Amino acid sequence: MPIEVSDLTHVYMPGTPFEKKALDGVSFTIEGGEFVGLIGHTGSGKSTLIMHLNGLLKPTSGTIRVDGLDLAGKGVSLREVRKRVGLVFQYPEYQLFEETVIADVMFGPKNLGLDEAECRERAAEALRQVGFGDEALWEKSPFELSGGQKRRVAIAGVLAMRPGTLILDEPTAGLDPRGRDEIMNLMRGIHERGTTLVMVSHSMTDVSRLCGRILVMNRARLMLDGSPADVFSNAARLREAGLNLPPCAELAGKLREAGFDGIPRGACTQEALAQAVLRALERGNA
Repeated sequence: MPIEVSDLTHVYMPGTPFEKKALDGVSFTIEGGEFVGLIGHTGSGKSTLIMHLNGLLKPTSGTIRVDGLDLAGKGVSLREVRKRVGLVFQYPEYQLFEETVIADVMFGPKNLGLDEAECRERAAEALRQVGFGDEALWEKSPFELSGGQKRRVAIAGVLAMRPGTLILDEPTAGLDPRGRDEIMNLMRGIHERGTTLVMVSHSMTDVSRLCGRILVMNRARLMLDGSPADVFSNAARLREAGLNLPPCAELAGKLREAGFDGIPRGACTQEALAQAVLRALERGNA
């Protein structure tokens, strides 16, 4: 299920003294099954972009098509859009509002017009998928849960809609290391089951570990688009956008400066860097 974005521009409050161009001629295509990271400094246009992908915002100009459906077309059903692209907000509290966990996760399927039994079946499946299989917790208020649990319930609420593409805005923000690892493993599992994922993150380590492709936003434009190895080999351009390299990519650069031959610029994960160092040592180049 491809997502095709063509020359997308969005202007907030046009024609007023507060006019602001948040997106400026952005174009890219995401193929079905990809895991894409979206990075950029605060104010670069990331949030505005993902709200277009889910139909929450309409473009000032340009087009967004999901599996051929023009999201800005006349008469387009938002229900159809949400069935195809689900969005999980950075703060789960923005999505959780029902009295119980199970009722919250059932809300989306109910909006699709499904009967009570199917709604509960979908909700149960989604909750188990995110590691929330203890049915005693399903009857609790979502606001009694920990931060990591709330985030998993929010993800389940979107998964219950069975979208082909799932967009997550800062899914690990504010979590402790254990909660962070749980969410990252959850995202890996969702992707392995065939869902296309788009993850907004300020963590260069997270996107380098999880994503096969990275889009870099800077000043409302798409600045870089490539594999983690390609993107993180552009240290100067990333600094221009106010972004740092992942720690492993920084270390790889220092090793090259220290005389380690054969350390690739794209060594941005622990695994890639360790393998490169071992190869260098085996060749006696250190």
